[in-house]
This record gives sequence, structure tokens and C-alpha cells, in this order.
Amino acid sequence: MKKSFCDGWDNLLGVFLVNVICSFSFIGLFMLFLTFIKAEAIFLAGLTFVLGSIILSILVFAYGDSAAEIANFNSVRFVDFFKSIPHALWDGFRFGLLISGITIISYIGISYYWSVEFLQRYREIGIFLGALLMWMDVFVLLSLQWFLPIRSLMKNNFSKCLKKSFIIFFDNTGFSILMFIHNLVLLLISIVFVGMMPAWAGILIAQTNALRLRLYKYDYLEEHPELQGKRKRNKIPWEELIYDDRETLGPRKLKSFIFPWKED
Repeated sequence: MKKSFCDGWDNLLGVFLVNVICSFSFIGLFMLFLTFIKAEAIFLAGLTFVLGSIILSILVFAYGDSAAEIANFNSVRFVDFFKSIPHALWDGFRFGLLISGITIISYIGISYYWSVEFLQRYREIGIFLGALLMWMDVFVLLSLQWFLPIRSLMKNNFSKCLKKSFIIFFDNTGFSILMFIHNLVLLLISIVFVGMMPAWAGILIAQTNALRLRLYKYDYLEEHPELQGKRKRNKIPWEELIYDDRETLGPRKLKSFIFPWKED
């Protein structure tokens, strides 16, 4: 959390500008979506939702490489965001299509199974199937939060990123839940600041930092194959593994954020 805050502050202008682009894109697409909903143009509303998911995915994916560089203590330029857009088109398109497809199918399914008409005829079945769909969505959401950091840090293709997202979630369930709650808090803060901070870029930096540190666990286990079994795998010397990161980050005093030129 400390590193993510420092990274966001040190790259404040770039984070802000990326958030402006993503937030204004979201607002414009959301207003168009509401317009079609009010006009009862359901097909156009659905099409807008799918298109919006794709556009926002591409924009966020384009910042993924910058977030990875920031997480690795490297400097980035705002122009790098635009340079990454062409490379984010295909994966962003597929991810946006995946998210919108899951959302639409889940909405239709849960609405149908929990409708008054269905529950009156098949109460137990309707409750079970609706709840099953909802829990499947929760598992998918908790898993896919790792998709973009995996892509940015490990440079895997789409299918491998998808597979590793679920592997990381099921192998680090508690950590994934905590990160999801952490991101919800950041989202609430973002709403207070009208989507300007920390918002899209800030949340992505935090998620990328979290995965980068979590990957130390797998490097350590690869070097120590004798650590088999859940109990042994949980005995990870985290203080030792993140020592270099702590030293690189250093003790950041409050005045260093406001007056960085006064730091010794």
C-alpha cells in the first residue's frame, strides 16, 4: 500500500491525465447507454454496453505496461500510454467482450431465475440456480482482477493470462479477497474525487504492485522444491523476499511528497 501510494504520487500527472481520459470516456458511454435505456432501445443499449466495455478495456490495457514499469521502480512518460494503445487493441477487445458477455448472461440468467413467475412455479430451483450464477460471478470477478497485471508483468498471451488468473485466485484466495476489498475502497475514494484520483490508473498500479510482490512466493517455491504441502507452502519468508524493495523504496517522509527537493 505504501509503495502504491508513493508510485501514484511520483507519477501524479500521468495518473491524472490517464484517469481523465478513461473517466470522460466512461461518462460519455454511460450517458449514451442511459439514453437508449430511457428510449427503451434495448438492443442499442446492449450494443453500447459491449462497445463501452471494449473501449475502456483497451484504454486500461494500454496503461498496463506503464503500471508494470512503475511497479518495477522504472520511470514512465505519459506518451507511453498512447504508444501502447495499438498493442492493447486485440487483448482489450477480447477482454471487453468477455466481461460484457459474462455481465449480460448473468443479468439475464439471474433476472429469469429470480423472477416472480419462475419462483412461483420452481421456488427452490430458481433460488439455487440464481445463487449459483451469482457465486460463479464472484469467483470470476475475484480471479479476473489479476488478468491485466499478469499480462503486463509476465507478458503471457490471452489464454495463459486467463488460466493464471484463476490459478492465482485459488492459490491465494484470502489475498485476492483482501485486494478486492482494497480496490473497492480505492473506488469509493475515486468517486469522491470524481474519477480523477486514484481511479483507473491508481487501482491498476496497486493491483500490479500486489501481484509483483506475490510472484516472489512462486520464485521462492521454485528454488525450494522441498516445500510441498499447504502448510509448508505458507511458510514464506516475506521479510527476506521484500527486503530489497523496502530498501529501494526507502523511508519516505511527509515533506518529501510536498517538497521533494528538500530531501537529503
